Amino acid sequence: MEVWVQFFKEGFFGYGEKGDFQYYSIEHFIPLIFMAACIFLLYRYRDALREWKHEENFRFIFAFVMLLAEMSYFWRLLYVGSSNPEEQTLLDKLPLQVCEWTCITAIFMITKKSRALYQICFYVCLTVGIFPLLTPTVITTTGPTYYRYYQYWMEHILPILAVFYMTFVHGFRPKMKGIALASTFMVVLVVFALICNFNIDGANYLYLAKGTADGGGSVMDVLMKIAPSVWGRLGLLTVIVTAMFFMAYGAFVGIEKLAKHKNKEKHLV
Repeated sequence: MEVWVQFFKEGFFGYGEKGDFQYYSIEHFIPLIFMAACIFLLYRYRDALREWKHEENFRFIFAFVMLLAEMSYFWRLLYVGSSNPEEQTLLDKLPLQVCEWTCITAIFMITKKSRALYQICFYVCLTVGIFPLLTPTVITTTGPTYYRYYQYWMEHILPILAVFYMTFVHGFRPKMKGIALASTFMVVLVVFALICNFNIDGANYLYLAKGTADGGGSVMDVLMKIAPSVWGRLGLLTVIVTAMFFMAYGAFVGIEKLAKHKNKEKHLV
């Protein structure tokens, strides 16, 4: 029995040494390649998925997997505890990170086929949600031999795939007014994060208080050097995120116009 407890608590569900996961290694690229392949397949078989008699069931299964990915993060924390042995409380692990709420939002979006929630997921997942894929700073101690590695990638990749699913299969489209919805979503999250950061010892929600845990070169670590003040970082982040929202909208409109133009030329030929 002790062997199994050790395996689950100190092994697969535990933590390794710093450096167990390395940026831009094969372990980093495999999830990104998997995501790209899934996006291609969603586009390639969009019509078949739309007409599939089990399409609704598929969406609910998709949402259930996202729910498991999200909830298992907290179940694991309750079982194993924090990676920092000095922490005696999990108050600094409340669900107040962008990835957690985009995952929750995507669950309701894909089950309810909500166009309003799609607007939030589109802008947040395809802008801010890209940063954790490029610099996964919080899993440096948990490579492929640990559950946290798989949970991390599911939590960050599945909401992005949900956005592409609703775009390709159900024809959802981002709107300019969706930027206001996504901005409101981010503002509410920032307000709660700041309240917790100022009132809970060690809290670092949205990494606004002190950057990432290991200074692993994330966007927030860069902003820490440029603007040491919390309010300065928040101001810069507001400008960056707003610009990215408009860029995401512009890129989508441009790609869609190009695709329509190519289809028109194809029919003329």
